[in-house]
Amino acid sequence: MASVRVGIVGCGCIGSKLCQAVISGAVRAEVVALNDINREHAERVKQELGLSAEIVSFEELVALCDVIAECAAAECAPKVAEAAISSGKPALIMSVGGLMRHPDLFDRIRETGARVIIPSGAIAGVDAIEAAAQDSLDEVVLTTTKPPAGLRGAPYLAEKGIDLDSIEQQTVVFEGTALDAVAAFPKNVNVAATLSFAGIGPQRTKVKVVADPSASANMHEVRATGAFGTLVTKTRNVPSEDNPKTSRLAALSAISALKRAVSSVARSDRDEVRKVGENVRGS
Repeated sequence: MASVRVGIVGCGCIGSKLCQAVISGAVRAEVVALNDINREHAERVKQELGLSAEIVSFEELVALCDVIAECAAAECAPKVAEAAISSGKPALIMSVGGLMRHPDLFDRIRETGARVIIPSGAIAGVDAIEAAAQDSLDEVVLTTTKPPAGLRGAPYLAEKGIDLDSIEQQTVVFEGTALDAVAAFPKNVNVAATLSFAGIGPQRTKVKVVADPSASANMHEVRATGAFGTLVTKTRNVPSEDNPKTSRLAALSAISALKRAVSSVARSDRDEVRKVGENVRGS
């Protein structure tokens, strides 16, 4: 059986980790296409990892692969979801915050049966939140604490004139809804989007962002209450060695999700082979 063909959109830290997982055999597939807004990033990953993948446009990548894996930026997420809908190919979306302002996409995903996979990212307990939401889930609060360097470049901080270098103690730099948090920190709190989609939505999910100079890791605390009882999870993440804004667990969750996506395609292929065999025997 031919290998499942994967296309990687975004050749930064997580995109590179996905390629490495395929090369090592942890994900049983083949990376056939790379795409990045900065072609040099794709060329560097291809050269450093010795990939034979083609560096192509997004449209060409969708045509070449069986599974689309997005690990680029929030603005790419809606385009990838659209591709999953139109092509019928499963898509893994890491920059889930980019879907927050496109609720219509979720309606179309449900209507078409498109397979859009959202990894759990850098937090624990997403499955429990999703389960609790089947009944009455009253409140979900996410508190994200990061070293100031892990928040650098966020548009909200520049807008509010918050100087990260001047922060000397644990400081709350943002409080609001998940919808507003993702707009304020598009590269830092994708977990807020993941949590809101699993639970009570982006308007009701509350988020607090804390800058802590003494923190040596990215930390996420989730508190939820509802008819099920009370849930509290704390995840203390080691930052990726390649990018302090990315937790190592986020990359690992992407690898785990890609495994599931590849496995689903492989199962579909086996089903098709079985159907052909049954048709031959019946003819």
